[in-house]
Amino acid sequence: MRSILRKLNQGIELGAEEYQQLMDYASGLLLNSPESYAVFYKQYARRLYRDYYTFLPRFQQGWDDLMNYLLEHPSALHLLELDPLPLQEFPEALQPYLQYTFRDQGNSQVLRKLLKSLNRAVPDINVLPRPRQGEIVYKYENDNRGKEIGLKSHFERLARYSFITRLQTYRYLTRNKAAMDKFEYIDGDRLGGIFTNKEKSIYYFVFLSENDPVKAQNACRVLNIAFKTGIRH
Repeated sequence: MRSILRKLNQGIELGAEEYQQLMDYASGLLLNSPESYAVFYKQYARRLYRDYYTFLPRFQQGWDDLMNYLLEHPSALHLLELDPLPLQEFPEALQPYLQYTFRDQGNSQVLRKLLKSLNRAVPDINVLPRPRQGEIVYKYENDNRGKEIGLKSHFERLARYSFITRLQTYRYLTRNKAAMDKFEYIDGDRLGGIFTNKEKSIYYFVFLSENDPVKAQNACRVLNIAFKTGIRH
């Protein structure tokens, strides 16, 4: 691992196998050594997102998990307006993230602003596809799970939203690379998504747990707000 970290520090591009070894190493630290992971995150999270379009969570549960929790428990939204924040009212796994975020006034203001924009864009926030039953399914065309660096991390982030049942890559965008990740409504139980790394863009399908046009459109709005934010932890 030292040789891989050395290359990362020197700005030398990692091969697909080296990149996967690094991701496995980070996952192991997150699960087994939180203090070591905190050091790793501080040193490499921004670099991995900048150079490899890889989302590295600061905590085991963070922004996307909070979003998913609020979507399933919209009555908890008002708790985020209270000062001090009643941490004990949230799931234990979310508390380290919330404690970190609300310790900093700037971070807490950003989060509250984003949640207000979510309420404006999706006023009927409780009208979303129901939580999935069982594990999410990933399907990668052309064996591009490991070939396209950052894609697996992107899908794992999406998997934190319980209304998604399957993620399936479909094709590459051959003409113009998309400027950012985004989602579009296709039909009642399916959205289209675009993932972009530094070289290319990949179009994929997001399958939902119900077939309902209104719920699907709301899910699309939620994902576009969640993924265009600057919150990376």
